[in-house]
Amino acid sequence: MKRTALITALLLIAMSVAASASTTTWDGWISDAKCAAKGASADHAQCAKGCVGRGEKPVLVTDGKVVPIENPKAVDGHVGEHVKVTGTLTDSGAVHIDKVAALGN
Repeated sequence: MKRTALITALLLIAMSVAASASTTTWDGWISDAKCAAKGASADHAQCAKGCVGRGEKPVLVTDGKVVPIENPKAVDGHVGEHVKVTGTLTDSGAVHIDKVAALGN
């Protein structure tokens, strides 16, 4: 019985910590980790697509900052695009993307 109560308490704590992570929205560009500094424009789209296609990790470039993406599959089809991203910032400084929408260039 004590074990069940302990497991229940730990689950409640974990759920409250997860719920406390606030969801945020960013506007930015999906670029590649190698050339991210150049990636905040439509002019870099083809290069970013090529680099990600060759194995570079996609990143979010927003407000002059390069933010790693925790779940890169979330941006499949959006590399090189100007986007609005909704997600949470992880403890490691990466963004976990829940939703992505193209904004146009």
